Amino acid sequence: MRFLLAAICICSLSACDATSTGESADVAEPSSLEQAAIEAGVIPDIRNVTLSGAFERQSDLGTDSFCAVGNDERGYQVGMIAVFGPDSKCEGMGEASRAGENINITLNSKKACSFTASFDGVELQLPGNLPEACASYCSPRAGFDGVSFYLVGEGDAVARSTRGRDIENLCPGG
Repeated sequence: MRFLLAAICICSLSACDATSTGESADVAEPSSLEQAAIEAGVIPDIRNVTLSGAFERQSDLGTDSFCAVGNDERGYQVGMIAVFGPDSKCEGMGEASRAGENINITLNSKKACSFTASFDGVELQLPGNLPEACASYCSPRAGFDGVSFYLVGEGDAVARSTRGRDIENLCPGG
């Protein structure tokens, strides 16, 4: 219990420290507190984490998936699906680039839908209010707004195994 409380405090303090400096979206050197948390294995070192891999979130309604193939220098090919039951979902493919913890995603397999998600090395969080064009990827009463995914496997090979419903391979290339 003490370890969990310490981890929460460290993460909270490191978040406050990072936002109070007003630094750019690029990843800066961690503070001494953040470095201690990284060394203890409490938080990942975002400087050494890649977006390449498979991400998921499971619920009673189904499994939401996100995948990314590529790297920070050349960019990523991405795919994602959010499931809201047997007949309700959002699904699309596109590209992404990374600037520190900011992931700029453009879905382009239907209408162009661009937004900035956040990635802390473990969780990819989509914003809660996406552009209207993003609805073209969804069935009625479904949306990508506020969906989050957790890293379940790193690397392009794992990402290429991510399956959708209408799109068989969400991340076929790279």
